[in-house]
Amino acid sequence: MKTAAMTHLDGPSVPRRDRFAACIIRNPVSSVLPRGESDRQRSYHKRQKSLTNGSSRGFFHLHKTKCSKQSRLQKHLSKMAGQPKTSSTGQPVRAHETRTSNTKSRQIESFAALPPGSVSPAKRQIKEVKETKATINCVTFPLPGEGPEQQLLKPDEWSYCDYFWADKKDPQGATSLPGFEVLLQKQLKGKQMQKEMSEFIHERTKIEEEYAKNLSKLSLSPLAAQEEGTLGEAWTQLKKSLHDEAEVHLKFANKLHTEVEKPLLTFRGDHFKKDLKKYDHHMADLRKQLASRFASVEKARKALADRQKDLEVKTQQLEVKLSNKTEEDIKKARRKSTQAGDDLMRCVDLYNQTQSKWFEEMVTASMELEKLEVERIEWIQQHLRQYTTLRHETDMFNQSTVEPVDQLLQNVDPSKDRELWVKENKTGEVRPVDMDI
Repeated sequence: MKTAAMTHLDGPSVPRRDRFAACIIRNPVSSVLPRGESDRQRSYHKRQKSLTNGSSRGFFHLHKTKCSKQSRLQKHLSKMAGQPKTSSTGQPVRAHETRTSNTKSRQIESFAALPPGSVSPAKRQIKEVKETKATINCVTFPLPGEGPEQQLLKPDEWSYCDYFWADKKDPQGATSLPGFEVLLQKQLKGKQMQKEMSEFIHERTKIEEEYAKNLSKLSLSPLAAQEEGTLGEAWTQLKKSLHDEAEVHLKFANKLHTEVEKPLLTFRGDHFKKDLKKYDHHMADLRKQLASRFASVEKARKALADRQKDLEVKTQQLEVKLSNKTEEDIKKARRKSTQAGDDLMRCVDLYNQTQSKWFEEMVTASMELEKLEVERIEWIQQHLRQYTTLRHETDMFNQSTVEPVDQLLQNVDPSKDRELWVKENKTGEVRPVDMDI
């Protein structure tokens, strides 16, 4: 006796057995099943529903379904309905399946219809992601020409935060140097340059002190002390100016030490290196966390691939022999594959969070180091200007010591000097005359 659903499917071009198989797919309820086979068919439908639902919930494993699975399902349905085995193409059943409203059945058919060796849309999407991005030393970068063009964070400023994301290859070895380490080395080099500048000014100070000492000593020399007249006065003033100049250079040396050398030496003392070490340790810890997250992603990715391979093997086994045990193994494999997919998504999410944190800290720390470098340069500039100011002042003071000498030299009068010398040293005014015979 026919049921209502079976009567609805009657038609001259559709065999009765095919119509019954279509009814099972279309309306898998006991009301459409012949009496005596309800329990058996209901048990199959329950297994079929769990398999269908599991495949729709799986992560990246729908593409593993082969087109032979559809043929296997059709053969099994025909056997349960008391029909002879259908052909591998299963055209009669497929004609009714295309008209059914069951979304999950259509989803199975669409993925089962993929030819062997083809790539599912989900897997194809993963490959596209891998082709547009590359992970270098656990940091993910877009490949050149892929994705939207990145804009500089601080355009036209050549800021540290825009140009030190990648690692720098060490020319002396195979290891690479993180971009942040390059910035730290710049700070340490700047500290060393500042120290060497202070040493240079120290040597300049010693020269000034030695020069002042020698000038003072020379000013006391008795040489030409017997010079007389206006020229003698100028000579005496010149020697005195040496003593004054020595005082000027001694003051210049003292100011160089207190206003240039010492500030350069004490600017950012030992605490500065400690602060740099804190930066270094903090960023190194973030890179270690990022490396750990990346390792977890790779481990989860491998686990997912293993689960997918296991699921594919069990699916192939099901194609050979259909049994409850094999179907249960597929369910377990599918659950494990789904769990592995969830684990991979969680690991990728944690990796992205860690990389985002590292990115934020890199921007903050690099801009802080940039600010420190600006402060260092401005500090050195300020004190080198102080050096030139002191040098100009020294020249002015030296000029003031020479001005009296200039005035006395302008007053030098050979005639007056001769007059004075003659008056002091004359031996007689009467000139000799001729002798008379």
